[in-house]
Formats: sequence, C-alpha cells, structure tokens
Amino acid sequence: MRNKQLTMLIVAWMSCVFAHGQGKTFPVTIQTYDVVTEKIIPQQIDLNPAKTAIIVIDMWNYHWCMTCSERVAAMVPRMNAVLDAARRTGIQIIWNPSDVVTMYSGHPSYEKGIAVESRKTPEIRKELTVNFTAKMGACLCGPGLACRINYGHDAMHPDFVIGENDLFSASTDDIYTILSDRGVTDVIYMGVATNICVFGKPGALSYLWTAGFNCLLALDLNDAFTHYDPATGYTLDKGTEETDENLMKAGIPCINMGDEFRKSGWIKSDAQLDYVRFAPWGKTSRPYLMEEQATVTLTAPWLDEAEIRYTADGSEPMAKSSLYTQPLVINQTQTLRAAAFRKGKQVSLPSEAYYVRLPSGLPPQPDIYLDDLPYIPNDYIPHSKYTEACLWHPQKGKSFEEKPLRVRNTTYSHGMGFRAPSSVQYEIKPEYERFVALAGVDENILEQHLGRFLAMHSSVVFKLFIDGKQVAESPAIGISQEPWRFDVPIPKGSRRINLVCMDAGSRHMLDYGNWIDAGFVTIRR
Repeated sequence: MRNKQLTMLIVAWMSCVFAHGQGKTFPVTIQTYDVVTEKIIPQQIDLNPAKTAIIVIDMWNYHWCMTCSERVAAMVPRMNAVLDAARRTGIQIIWNPSDVVTMYSGHPSYEKGIAVESRKTPEIRKELTVNFTAKMGACLCGPGLACRINYGHDAMHPDFVIGENDLFSASTDDIYTILSDRGVTDVIYMGVATNICVFGKPGALSYLWTAGFNCLLALDLNDAFTHYDPATGYTLDKGTEETDENLMKAGIPCINMGDEFRKSGWIKSDAQLDYVRFAPWGKTSRPYLMEEQATVTLTAPWLDEAEIRYTADGSEPMAKSSLYTQPLVINQTQTLRAAAFRKGKQVSLPSEAYYVRLPSGLPPQPDIYLDDLPYIPNDYIPHSKYTEACLWHPQKGKSFEEKPLRVRNTTYSHGMGFRAPSSVQYEIKPEYERFVALAGVDENILEQHLGRFLAMHSSVVFKLFIDGKQVAESPAIGISQEPWRFDVPIPKGSRRINLVCMDAGSRHMLDYGNWIDAGFVTIRR
C-alpha cells in the first residue's frame, strides 16, 4: 500500500513541478526512486525559475570537526557558481545558516528577510518519514584522535558571494511566507549536514515538504554527517550518496545543479568548480594530529573519468605526479597536495591537507613542577597598578583566567596558564636533565554553551628556547585538540629556559594556552 501511495505522490509531483510558470523554462534532468523496479531513474522536466527557490542550509565558517570544515569549504566554489547562475535565471536564493543567522543583523538581505508579516506554516502533508541508514561517527575524521564537539562557528564561510536580492531567514514561518508570496512551488535544498540540518532544521526540507512544496535535493551540493572507515572502504562520499538515496526512496527527487547549469550554458563547460577531497583533512592552521599513522582517502565525486594525481613533498600536483589508486598510509608529518586531471588537463582546483605525527609516547611526570618554582618575567617595565594590568603574566596552577587548567576534556592540577603571545623564563640548575610538558589550548570557554560563537578563535603555537636558541615547537593547536608533547634534553651549562605561548596567526583575545604537567626531570644519582 505504501509503495502505491509513494508512486502516486511522485507521479503527482512530476505532473506539476516546474510547470506553467511565468518565466522562461529550460529542461533539466532529475533523479527519482521507482518503487516498482526499486531503482533510481532519470527523468527530464522543465525548470521554471519563476516558481523555484534555492535554500542553503548551514554552510558555516567552522565546525568542531576539521574534516567537516574542509568539506564545507570544498563546496563553496561550485555553490557560488550555481547560485550565480540561478540568480541570472531568476531563481530566488534564501540563506538559512540557522544558529548564526542573527550574525547578519543589519545586512540588507537579512533585514528584508525578517521584515515579512509571517503566516503559520500549514501542514498539508503528513510528516515526511525517512529511514537514514548511514551510521554517524563522533566526527568525520575516522579512526584516530576524534574531534570534540563545540559550537564555535559564528558565520557562513567567508568566500560566499551574497546576491543583492538574496534573503536570509531561519524561520519556517517566514520562509513559508516569502515563498508563498512569490508564487514559489518548487524548492531546491543545498547544504550540510543532510541527514540532520538540511532535513530537520527550522525552514528545512521536512517542514516545507509537509507544507506542500515540491522539495528537491542538490546531489552535488549537499554533504551528510556520516563516518569514515578506511578498513572497510566506507568513505564520506559514500555516506552522502547513501543518505541521498534514503531521501529519494522517501519521495524527494534529486538534481545535479552544476551539471544541469553547465548543460544549459549558465556555467562555462570548462569552469573548475571542485577540489579533490581528503579524509581525514587537516590544514596548517588546524593540522590533523596522529599517533603513529593515518590512512588518507582522496575522492573527486563530481569529476567523472578524471584521475587524481598527488604529491607528498609539498610541490604542486602535475599531470605526471603520482597517480592515486588506493588509500595512502602516512606515518610522518607531511603535506599532501592533489588535483584531478582528464587527458593530461587539470579539471579541478588544487587542494592540500596537512598531517602531523605526535611525538611518540607521553612525557614522564617531572620531578620538579614549574608551578613550584619562581619565574623570571619577560618584561622590564617598573611595575605599578597600571602596568600590572597591561602585562600578561602567566598564572601558576590555573588558567590565565584563573580557572582550572583544562585541555581536551581533562583537568590538570599542575601547570601554567598563558594568554598568547607571552612568555616566561626559568633559571636552569645543574641537576636539571630534561624539560617535560604537555601543551594545549585552554578550553574553559566550552563551559558556556560549548563555546558558542567563540571556540573557533582559540589557537596557539608553543615554543621552547634555551639560552635564546629554539629547541622545540608545536604546530598550531586548536581547541580540544590533543596536547603537544615536549620532552627536551637540556644541554650541560645551560642558564635559562624560555616558555613561549604564541598566537597561531589570529592574535585573538581568546588565545589561551596551557603548559600542563610542565617541569624538570633531574639527574638520577
């Protein structure tokens, strides 16, 4: 009975979608699920821009998962091209970044979006039921050191182009009113995470489908929150493909917007719109930290018959670079770069990923903790009440904000809390043999709404100097990442050691770093 009802629904949808509009139509191909043959079938229809809108969900500038962040960024060039083409055809664009929509207060597109006299969204259809079958992980990085949840995003990706007539809204009722007043009947959804946000956030697919709109999903411009399992060959692209098929089985047609606009001439046929994707995917500003090794998968899902070429020495990929044929196992700090080629011609944008191997093993606990020793401040200004407030002296046994020392969900009783950039020196005694410590970003900020709108800004680099010579350095460390491990021998005759907590390039006031369990291992006699 259900299959018969679903078939009737799709037939009814096909009879009215994109039809009899006031604008100029052009043919496109959509994909639907045939409940009789249990196959996905293509179907040509006419797109009517005057009756169509595109809603973009949650393309944020940051995600607690670094791989998720990079996959969002990788969609931006194609999405910009598609949205530009859509505007030129007359399709209405609505941005729905949900959690951060109010961050656009004062923007003309936001003010116009919230100025509508909204009407309650009707429930014309029963609730849309979708069986999402793709397993979800803690993050998209796969096995290894998982990213920990926070809500640090504070806007959409900065490279997005917002059109003059675009609108912002995160309200189901407001979006319903906007579309109804414009005579829109057909809504194409783009964004992340498909099985969570694109489907269920206010204003998202499930609500407008229930309200009677013909809802479609952009195959090439959505990304599901699933999992990466290199041991079984399950990739993030497979997870998204599985999620898209789940929606098609529930009666939601799909469309490849980039391909359709290329065929119709709205996007140049030779335009490079895609990056090769990595999993896991770190960058220099937020490296993927690994204990011993990582298995890296490269994909280019929207570049048919293209081959992926890559380099592991930091050089730009060329048509004669190494051919990617299977996942890469890396066991050292390195940069991977990749691009897709077709008959020797590059057909993708160049992309890169950065991986850092942690020093082997945790350092031992020190015999003498730094917080039990006097330090030498690295400033020479005579102290007064005024100057004291201007100087960023570290705190002993607590964070710079005088809270517990917290790094990656662990609280430590020994250490020093810094605000970057700052440093402090200690006198080295003859019996000091090694300096040992862990070092990471303080995460007390996560106590308030999991760091909402703020957590993305915390990142630091730790350095160690002995008598003016740098002897150790961490990569850029972000909030909730594994702390860096320091175990540094002290040369005989050394006089002073300087602990530095630097910002990682942003010079943000939330760059709080903790040297934890830091101190000296003494000579065993």
